[in-house]
Amino acid sequence: MKKGIFLLSIITLAFATSCTDQENLNSEINTVKNAIVINNNQTQLNQRLDLTNSGVISIINPSTRKNLVTESEQFPLTQIAEFNAPKDSQGRSLQANHVAVNGNYAYVAYTLQGNEYSGAIDMIDVSDPYLPKLVMSALIADTDITSLVYTNGKLVIGGATNSDKNTAIQSPAIVMYMELTSSGALTNNYSTNDISSFAATDVTANSSNYFAVSGDTGSLYKFDNTTKQILGSKAIEDLRSVAVINDKIVTLSGTKGINIYNTLNLELVKSFSTWKDEVQGAKRTIDFIGDKLFVSEGYQGLGVYNMTSGTKIQTIALIPTATTEPDDVVTNAVSVNGDYVFVANGGNGLNVYKSSDQLALIGTVGINGSSNYVKTSGNYIYVASGKGGLKIIKMEKPVTTPSINCSGLPVYNGGQELNINSGQTVGYSGSTAINKANINASFTHCGAISIQNDVNINSGGIFKMYGTLSQGKYQQANPTRFTVNGELQIEGSVVIWGDLVMNSGAKISFLGNDSSITVYGKVTKNSGVTITGKYTGTNL
Repeated sequence: MKKGIFLLSIITLAFATSCTDQENLNSEINTVKNAIVINNNQTQLNQRLDLTNSGVISIINPSTRKNLVTESEQFPLTQIAEFNAPKDSQGRSLQANHVAVNGNYAYVAYTLQGNEYSGAIDMIDVSDPYLPKLVMSALIADTDITSLVYTNGKLVIGGATNSDKNTAIQSPAIVMYMELTSSGALTNNYSTNDISSFAATDVTANSSNYFAVSGDTGSLYKFDNTTKQILGSKAIEDLRSVAVINDKIVTLSGTKGINIYNTLNLELVKSFSTWKDEVQGAKRTIDFIGDKLFVSEGYQGLGVYNMTSGTKIQTIALIPTATTEPDDVVTNAVSVNGDYVFVANGGNGLNVYKSSDQLALIGTVGINGSSNYVKTSGNYIYVASGKGGLKIIKMEKPVTTPSINCSGLPVYNGGQELNINSGQTVGYSGSTAINKANINASFTHCGAISIQNDVNINSGGIFKMYGTLSQGKYQQANPTRFTVNGELQIEGSVVIWGDLVMNSGAKISFLGNDSSITVYGKVTKNSGVTITGKYTGTNL
């Protein structure tokens, strides 16, 4: 392997024609061009979809691993899918380590663990909120894909390549610039810069430029979006992450802490943090809320800094659980969505915090496996679990419906088990997350509600659901059940991950023109059941 040499020239690897419209995106591609294999054979790609752990998930106490009450009741979550990691042409399993999002598309980066090189990029469509689709996958031989970002119809891709096999490359660290089709599809049309050091560890972009950092004896680089030329660089060792905020570029080094530069000329504005990473070359990320900077600091947890003063205002330390190896308890990544901060803590899982003057722990998201990387955008949380692939979690945010005014209904805070007793008339609005529901009278919910286990609408009970409802778990040994003896009114979207049982006398009414129901389990419809209204989805 050749040592990293800073090159100003651009090495063009390929410019090939590719799909330019949605029709071509849906056609089968399985071509090799300059060591890239692009595949959208839907039959093959569908085999990587895994719904085994799909369904409603809860926020749990990180110490006891039991469900939490308090604010977690207003934070409904549904794991909608997992995608198993791809295998390269030699049958080696790759591991997910980064995600970029543009609208309804998520682009996932993969690397090969160990000393050899191999990578991939997946393109996932989340336009169907409960059934994401892997629409395209590109295998990239002899190259690890470490990071990527979407900008102006392109993907900027950081990676490391085998310079012994590619004589046009003098340094393993590379930055690729891939043209996408008008529909966002991956193509073979890309150019590459090699930069100093062994790997480009992170990339970011604004409207005019894109930026990359390389680890070990690397640098911060600024590129022109049009010419792809390197416009400037700043040498700083062991860079792990880079991000743009307004007119500043922020870098994280495993030995030099935080450095903030002016995006115009890369002039150093501020340096702070004495943090040093104990693990050489490990994945770390940063994110922002206003003037607060959140830094994943490995075994030291999450650091929160004031960017103006450089003062560290909070440290979120890590405490191993009884079932977790201490070496696997490490803060790998952080991602912000509104006022919520998601932190990937390896074997300790994925924690979620509410931001105020200080971060307040809501709890740990109840998912299986290690959390090596997290990216959140819109209503979705993407969690990379290395060779475990990628988990996609939907935040059930409130939606409005036209036929009812819900403004006077309170937010639910009544515990994990909802009981509506005979003679009651009860209603709530907003986001609600509970464990089970037993309905014997009139219950109205406006917004988004998730129910992890069984629902019973008993005779005389009526559940008026306006918005979204997600209930149960997918294909359990003892299936979760949604049982209707009374009446269920739906204006919006219902997803039942377990079984639906409609007993004699049950009534399901669909309101409006856009209501839907999807049942992943068994549908039982006994005699005397009434279904009214227009709906799409599972045939009842």
